[in-house]
Amino acid sequence: MLIGILIGFILGVALTLVLARRPGGAQPAAESAPEAAADPLTGLATHDRLLVDAQRELEGGNEVTLYLFALDGFKDYNDAYGDACGDALLAWLARKLRDAVGAYGTAYRMRGGSFALLAVGSERFTNALCASAASALSESGDGFQISCDVGSAALPRDTVHPREALELAARGATKAGSERHVKSGRRAPSDAIQALRLVRSRQDVADFATAIARRLDVPESDIPAIANAMHFCDVGNVAVPRAVLGYPGKIAGPEWQFILLHTLVGERLLAGPLAMERVAPLVRHSHERWDGAGYPDGLAGSAIPLGSRIVFVCSAFHDMTSDRPHHAALEPADALAQLERGAGAQFDPNVVEAFRAEFLGEPESDSDSAPFEDEASVEA
Repeated sequence: MLIGILIGFILGVALTLVLARRPGGAQPAAESAPEAAADPLTGLATHDRLLVDAQRELEGGNEVTLYLFALDGFKDYNDAYGDACGDALLAWLARKLRDAVGAYGTAYRMRGGSFALLAVGSERFTNALCASAASALSESGDGFQISCDVGSAALPRDTVHPREALELAARGATKAGSERHVKSGRRAPSDAIQALRLVRSRQDVADFATAIARRLDVPESDIPAIANAMHFCDVGNVAVPRAVLGYPGKIAGPEWQFILLHTLVGERLLAGPLAMERVAPLVRHSHERWDGAGYPDGLAGSAIPLGSRIVFVCSAFHDMTSDRPHHAALEPADALAQLERGAGAQFDPNVVEAFRAEFLGEPESDSDSAPFEDEASVEA
């Protein structure tokens, strides 16, 4: 009897291995994998999952409409501001799309800069849901504008094959794009004059920055770069959605990714189309903290270019004394007190001391601050 059990066990294992090697035996696992697939960037279901879901709805006897949204302006955005910023924008749009669709349909991230929607119901209902989705996939900022071209296919009315429905929707989106007379208009600034029109005026605080630089014995030849870095320290905000910049509360969650990237975008623009190579690294490091808890590189202390440390203090003062979406302007004396409280942690204490002396109109003297320690650190 024991021998019979062993023989049965061996035969069962052998049969399992044979079935696993056969094309038909491996098929169920291959079909289930796409269903579980999610796009790692956006968390939305993928192209393969869409085909599986559409087939399931057909087999259930449902009428379903497939909408494809091709983003217009995304390639320009990605080329101008970099892949990391492009990924942040796609994640932001995906979240807006998911919120707009809710439980009334299923949203998908397709290959490249496009999304899809699968909706079950009447034509009137699905068209309304499509309009909501298209609105969610539209976005703008000072240096970009994103819209979308839409194509659709109804199953089983137009076709009973999900892949063919996707092709029909793609052709419809392409046709809509070719027939649209107005394309996305805003682009990244191509020169310094254009960039200055997009950033807030900082002439008064730029004058402060140059005065502080002189108090810290920065070589005169390096001071223009610091002044320009003061003007352009937030030029990377042209890549940030207006909804993020105008958010009335404290920015957190996915929106914070744009803030973390804006100095890198600024560096990219300054080193590229704006042709200000000496200014670019100062802007990159203009949000590094003295204690190393800043961004983008987590530099600390004297490893941060001195010019960037000066810009950080002056920029913080400018922001605190200006009305912003999340706070009213502080009185200058209160803002100075905030700088002094942050000295040694957020800010270079020598720069804060020089700022205080300049703010109070104290005469310059050799004892105002520590001597300038590294000429190269201004330009970095």
